[in-house]
Amino acid sequence: MTLEQEQAAFDAQLPELLKEHRGEFVLFKEGRPAGFFKDHGSAYAAGLQRFGLGVAFLVAPVEPPNRQPISFAWEAGVMFG
Repeated sequence: MTLEQEQAAFDAQLPELLKEHRGEFVLFKEGRPAGFFKDHGSAYAAGLQRFGLGVAFLVAPVEPPNRQPISFAWEAGVMFG
């Protein structure tokens, strides 16, 4: 699976993962969790040990998405001095 496919699988499963693993980091491989860890470094190290370099795997925090409002300015002026 590509990293984009791993991310899509994680996003789809996030509501379920939040029920039992909120605040942890998940190692995701082949569209499913391969382990849960207390920090990013531990999850990443486990991914390297299990799957090696050059193989796509995902490490992500099990947290609700942080949606932030974005402001757009349709007209912008630039001043040169």
